Amino acid sequence: MKVEPVFISDFFELDDRLEELGVFDSIINKDSHFFINLLRLKKSDTPEFSNAYERVNSFFSNIIILLSASKDKGDRFYREALKKFSFSGLNGVNLGFSETGVDAGFGKVLSEKVISDAFDIVKQGSTQPEIFQLVGLFEENVAADRLSDMIATIIKPDIEAYTRRINQALQIDQSHYPDVEFINEIAINPFKNCELLYLPTEVLHELPIARCWDDIDRVISENKKIRDEVNEAVGLEWRKMCSAEKKNYLKQHIFMDAERCAKIIEGYREEEIAPYCVDNDLEYFVADAFKRMKRSGAFNFLEHADKREIGSYDAALKVLDIFKDWVEHNKGWDEIQSASTQRREKAVQRMLHLSGKYYCESNNIDMSFEANEGPGPVDLKVSRGNDKTVVEIKLSSNNDYLHGFEEQIESYAQAEGTNNRIFVYVMVGNPGRDKKIKEHYQKMLDEGKNPPYLYMIDSEKQTSASNV
Repeated sequence: MKVEPVFISDFFELDDRLEELGVFDSIINKDSHFFINLLRLKKSDTPEFSNAYERVNSFFSNIIILLSASKDKGDRFYREALKKFSFSGLNGVNLGFSETGVDAGFGKVLSEKVISDAFDIVKQGSTQPEIFQLVGLFEENVAADRLSDMIATIIKPDIEAYTRRINQALQIDQSHYPDVEFINEIAINPFKNCELLYLPTEVLHELPIARCWDDIDRVISENKKIRDEVNEAVGLEWRKMCSAEKKNYLKQHIFMDAERCAKIIEGYREEEIAPYCVDNDLEYFVADAFKRMKRSGAFNFLEHADKREIGSYDAALKVLDIFKDWVEHNKGWDEIQSASTQRREKAVQRMLHLSGKYYCESNNIDMSFEANEGPGPVDLKVSRGNDKTVVEIKLSSNNDYLHGFEEQIESYAQAEGTNNRIFVYVMVGNPGRDKKIKEHYQKMLDEGKNPPYLYMIDSEKQTSASNV
């Protein structure tokens, strides 16, 4: 069963105050798919992080000094370098891909491999601390989330100082939250039993979408110096290599070549990266939008709801009525319009499912999202035993909106053995299509046919009452 996300702002009942302060409103009972980006950290305007980038480089410089002094893998200096390179993960920032709440960190075997390779690189003449910032380019099993954990561990004092300042500004302390445990002015996350730490949104960036996908090609394509070195050395052969071969090649022919390594790090030092909009992550966007939907009072009626058993069709319509009211009368349209166009339809589908789950659970109704009984996944299925209703959702921007209305939903209904069909058409700014589907629906009714019920939701920008 999917766990409903709990935001910091929900936990402390802060409304939008975190957003106003530029604090990332993390989900505290699971991880959010973002990481601390060093290039963003370098440009941070947050006072507590003004020296964070230098702290990171100083930390790695000390390891470089130890490896430079080491004569072989196993002497006192080498062992001290390995001891320093120890990162178990910082669970309190709630970033990464962990579903258990426990970050993997580096671990003994991976730490030993990184230090061993760093020793080889240093002995070839490269002593820049940024080698460790780019370790994901030449080391297997090191991706953005592990690098983020590494950076978070190093700058933990800065993160804690930032957290304390925000707590003081928002009066998040024992006297105002007596049921929450605090240690050294920092709340303890009851879901993970660790410090509840904050980060400014400005230092975050996206994680690769596929967990097993190495981000190496994108990093190289965006960094001109690295791209030029790779093209000069490998050319077209690069495309034929698998990820492991690419990383090994970079290690052997780029990082262990002092001249080429220096060029790459020079380019990396000059590189800049724009701020990232956390709403670009679909899962976070949907959870955040649903949080705002609950705050709008859309579900207040459930406290006094009639618990009578109702059929799946009426339940589906009730779910849609709740969502439609939020979209059209509580600025839900603004949330939908703010989603990227490529992900907007999926965002609407997921928001509808989350909002429907609230109603269905209180009425002993089952709602499944993208339940697949044959011809692909239906968007929503509402059911009580054999009483089923299928719901297909299309935005007016979808070129297949008529196909969805005429054929797609019929296939889903046939697979489910039901005649209860509702086609949800969400208007996002295509008046010609809006008119066409309404006329098509009416024509089918006039001809005595039995089309799926056409349910329309207007998510276009609404005019304020004062301007009507």
